[in-house]
Amino acid sequence: METLTILAVGDMHLGTVPSQLPSDLQDSGISPHDLSPAAAWATAVDCAIQHKIDAVLLAGDVVESTNARFEAMVPLEQGVNRLIENNIKVIAVAGNHDTEALPRLARLIDGFCLLGENGQWEKTILSKQDGPAAAIVGWSFPERHVRDNPVAKLDADSLDLTSTTLCKIGLLHGDLDASGGRYAPIRTSELISSGFDAWLLGHIHKPSLSQITDSSANNIIGYLGSLVGLDPTEAGPHGPWMLKISATGIDEIKHIPLAPLRWEHVEIPIDSIASAEDLPDLLLDHAVRIAREIEQEGLAPQVLGIRAKLTSQCVCHKEIQEWVDKRQFERIRRTVDRTLIFYNKVINLSDMPIDIEKIAAGDDPAALLAQRILLLENQDPAAIELIDQARNDFEALARENVWIPVDDHRNAEEVLSEEYLRALLIRSGKAALHGMLEQMSELET
Repeated sequence: METLTILAVGDMHLGTVPSQLPSDLQDSGISPHDLSPAAAWATAVDCAIQHKIDAVLLAGDVVESTNARFEAMVPLEQGVNRLIENNIKVIAVAGNHDTEALPRLARLIDGFCLLGENGQWEKTILSKQDGPAAAIVGWSFPERHVRDNPVAKLDADSLDLTSTTLCKIGLLHGDLDASGGRYAPIRTSELISSGFDAWLLGHIHKPSLSQITDSSANNIIGYLGSLVGLDPTEAGPHGPWMLKISATGIDEIKHIPLAPLRWEHVEIPIDSIASAEDLPDLLLDHAVRIAREIEQEGLAPQVLGIRAKLTSQCVCHKEIQEWVDKRQFERIRRTVDRTLIFYNKVINLSDMPIDIEKIAAGDDPAALLAQRILLLENQDPAAIELIDQARNDFEALARENVWIPVDDHRNAEEVLSEEYLRALLIRSGKAALHGMLEQMSELET
């Protein structure tokens, strides 16, 4: 069989632009729309045409919302038309964001194939010159919240999948191994036992191709990730996956990082600096290093946004904190070749040059606080009691209705999780300890 090539695209959210970009970005000659999902989609279409792709698969949340379909219509239709003009099929499923919008748009765009409308499993066949090559099987969200597992309703017999030797690829938007969730909870074990060669998933914006090993090549299950990082939480490379399929199955699968915007999270030790005036130079040096490392991975982004955590002990800890509080980092910019770099956020996690273990050996209030910080940092079992107490204190507040829009955000953090609470307690504990030590020092003088 002649090789069949597919480009698989995850959550695009057309109709929106990435958040938390610098307000003066256009002063650098770059518009936020240059970094949008629409811009990334246009580049993905170029990529598909250049590589003579046979089909482009869209794994749901193609459109941000029902209202956003008007902004999404032009870029989506233009891209689909270009693909179809180049004999490239376009196949999609609807996610929880575009359960209404995508079916509406699909009916308006000639050649757009939407699978599984109204929550019914459906298949389409991809062929090469010498005959059928792959079966694409998909299911679309019938409404925004789906608590049932859609894979439990997948009937291979009714779809005529049991007797076929075709490569079988599932296209699905859902929440993997999230029992009881609101977004089509599905289980890895069921996907593996389905006998499909691959399940290409939408919903989670972090791509998971790096977690697929050679040993799992016959059971490829992964999140495609968002096409472009929509906010600073979506760090790392973003772009479509390319799959090559032969008579023996999936021969090759790779990630193509073509997003015009990239976010990165870094930790920067600041023990080498003696003054807050030295910090901008250190941040600029790290910006260049990060950009060069990304260049070595492949296509350099047009814009790189960095979130930095300052670590280690520093003699100018208080001065650094004042610098961060005034958001001086927002002025830091650098250009490396074609990439503009800015700092989105800087968090000061550095310490005063103190021996926390020595302080913990005492019996005064500072010692008691230092002892608890060490329990948390060392992940001592006794720290669980502190975390549980914090969870009990915060739970009522965290569950108030006012936070529902935040909880529904695509990358909402679980603020009552052990990991989040541990980090919060360590950070607030050290801030309190620094204040106590400063007061003790002032009393002594």
